[in-house]
Amino acid sequence: MASSEENTTGRKDHLSQGASVSVYDSLIAGSISGAVARGITAPLDTLKIRLQLQVHKNVHSGALSTLTSICRNEGIKALWKGNTPAEILYVLYGASQFTTYTLLNEALVNVQKNDPWRVSIITPIHTLLVGIGTGSVSTFITYPFDFLRTRLAANSSNEFLSMTETCLETIREEGFFGLYAGVKPSLISITASTGLMFWTYEGARSFSKDKNIPFIEGICGLLAGAVSKGITFPLDTIRKRLQMHSETRLKQDTSNEMGKLCKIMIRNEGFLSFYKGFGISILKSAPTSAISLFMYEYALDTMVKAEKKFSGES
Repeated sequence: MASSEENTTGRKDHLSQGASVSVYDSLIAGSISGAVARGITAPLDTLKIRLQLQVHKNVHSGALSTLTSICRNEGIKALWKGNTPAEILYVLYGASQFTTYTLLNEALVNVQKNDPWRVSIITPIHTLLVGIGTGSVSTFITYPFDFLRTRLAANSSNEFLSMTETCLETIREEGFFGLYAGVKPSLISITASTGLMFWTYEGARSFSKDKNIPFIEGICGLLAGAVSKGITFPLDTIRKRLQMHSETRLKQDTSNEMGKLCKIMIRNEGFLSFYKGFGISILKSAPTSAISLFMYEYALDTMVKAEKKFSGES
């Protein structure tokens, strides 16, 4: 059973400080939100990855050229390359993200209640800390699927590789921990991005709680996705490059470290190379966050109402 702050639209904020949500409800709602978000935004994710992995200055002029090139040379189906591991990734990430957030949210509230010095953490800091912890845990759990999604989406040949083939080939050539290539910048970028996303979302929800705005969860989620991705995008580009280091010229420079990679990118491609695919990324990230947060809140709200109905509560 879940209970939390309710706004004038009748929808509760299940992510607010101290919100009571069961682990089971959070797990199911998180899985649903991840699956729906991925299914809708998959082509934009493929475009974003292709743009981020361009290592020459003048390969494509932008998202439209890249989209045209993919469809002409590989077929429209190529926009869904890597979708199987990505769907698994999004379901697992959605489940682990919201479940972890629920557990950490409750744990931090309990710590404050039992603190003998009665130290109070203001809501924005509480949300940021819980979001950062959530990003760290979720990244460790789901990273291999993120890695495989990147490898498959970056494959520009007409031959479609399976997730199993790519996984086994990576382990054979790079060892098991090859599946964790680029995990360091991933931890930094996703942890920061997740913290900022929840911080922005809860700030927007708090600001709008007395206003009767339809689909407020989606609107606040759109803002949260744009802000978090806009701030952390260079780290995301570094993460993608490191995941592909063995299949690009970066391998020749043996640069599997963030510092070395940054120097190579600036020297060979210029500072703006950190923002390749930024436009399409915002177009993908903001709606993904909006769909994910809206679906999570909606699914929880539906589940709670169903629980009340079957238990005979009013």
